[in-house]
Amino acid sequence: MTMAEMQPAQLFSLIAEHSDIAVMAAALGLGCISLAILALRRDAMWRLAGRIGSFVALTAALASQGIQPYQPRHDAEQSSAHQIGLYFIEVLWWIALARSLVGIVDAFVIFERKPQESRLFQQLIAGLIYLGVAFAIVGQVFEVPVGALFATSGAVAIIAGLALQSTLADVFSGIAISLGRSYRIGDWIVVDSAVEGRIVETNWQNVHLLTSTHDLAIIPNSVVAKARLLNQSWPDSARDARVLVRLRPALSPAAVVELGLEAMASCNLILHDPPATATVKSLNGSAIEVELKCRVHDRTLVDGATNEVFDRFFRHAVAAGLSFAPDAGDSYAPDIEFETAAAAAGRITMRLPLFASLAKEDRAALAAKMKRKEYASGEVVIGPGELAQSLGIVQAGALALYHARDDRELTRLAPGDYFGEGGLLLGEPQQNALRAVTRAVVYEIGAADLAPVLRSRPGLSHQLGEALAQRRAMEQKNEVDVKHHTGHTAKRFADRIMELFQLDLTSAR
Repeated sequence: MTMAEMQPAQLFSLIAEHSDIAVMAAALGLGCISLAILALRRDAMWRLAGRIGSFVALTAALASQGIQPYQPRHDAEQSSAHQIGLYFIEVLWWIALARSLVGIVDAFVIFERKPQESRLFQQLIAGLIYLGVAFAIVGQVFEVPVGALFATSGAVAIIAGLALQSTLADVFSGIAISLGRSYRIGDWIVVDSAVEGRIVETNWQNVHLLTSTHDLAIIPNSVVAKARLLNQSWPDSARDARVLVRLRPALSPAAVVELGLEAMASCNLILHDPPATATVKSLNGSAIEVELKCRVHDRTLVDGATNEVFDRFFRHAVAAGLSFAPDAGDSYAPDIEFETAAAAAGRITMRLPLFASLAKEDRAALAAKMKRKEYASGEVVIGPGELAQSLGIVQAGALALYHARDDRELTRLAPGDYFGEGGLLLGEPQQNALRAVTRAVVYEIGAADLAPVLRSRPGLSHQLGEALAQRRAMEQKNEVDVKHHTGHTAKRFADRIMELFQLDLTSAR
């Protein structure tokens, strides 16, 4: 009679008669399934299921043979080979128990979703579990009196404690720091005003800091526990950037403050919420000293944001016709000629990279036809889908480019920046919206004013094409791609300019 032909009652009767074989078969099947799970599945919960399944299968197999690993055995009459086999199986059972308990801790013991604390305490609990299992193996499997072992190893423990004094100090300091939550992985900290860096790893003994020069500083936990810490990433990672400027008192302090706010409104690297501030620090007959204060998203951007604020304030001061004052201790300050608002129409093309190759008379002809326009804060300069008929050059104030779909800010324009070249020179409609952030002054060059210059100098289209290609390259911020495609793009732009302005292609080449 085969197993398929047996009735359920007969099958249960057969299992009852040979219970040890049935248990061994079930344990073998469960063990195979558990090992397959451990080998093929990488998920933490599946690994836990495999460990528990292996432990249950091993327990059932030992129980079917009357072996109890958690109780001492009294079978000295058995052979030494059999004893060694039993020792091996019982040790394996205790190890399986320890791995199952550690798996449960790893899967379910989470301390408020804090990875640093969770990792440290999980390792601590796992260490205690393995230590307890080791003592259990010594006492239950090998029947060594653990109490007597502790009593006789006092001197060894004292010697080991003295030898490991520094290591134990680092371990307990790491536990204390983790409980205090003074820092987290990824925070920038300063240790005793001497070492500064971003935390990349913490373990039982050390804290690893990656410094601003990309060096790795390894500091013992005991040193960190006693040091004065400055956490630059808590409660948030934003940092202040401060710039101090001195102007000759040609304007009122309120006007200088407004100029500083306009300069920072045209910056791209700083945060505009909360808004930047400008504060007059001193005023006398020789200078107005103003502090410009803003915030950046991350401390790594402070240097770049500071440079940008200096650059934008310089450009706004130049556009307003102001000059900088010497420092209080300087005895000599050269007179520097800055362009004024009144002379902007005549000199603005000289500072524009797009027309850098034009002759002086050509720039003068363009400047004579430039038109001045003012925009109020929030006013739309060019909307998406519009075809710009002129090239706009920012003379004062700040503009911002916003994405057409989600109104996300893309970049900001300051004095000296230009826009509308895609519509004027290439006939391409505006893709995104351009609005004034502050009161802005823009000078425009129309297509009808640029056409005579291009017709008199057809070769200028190639120079304009190269300038446009470089402009697009900077916008894309992809240097590798740019170097590979700049030549082809410049030629395509030049051909498009000649086509739109009806230039003679042969004379241009």
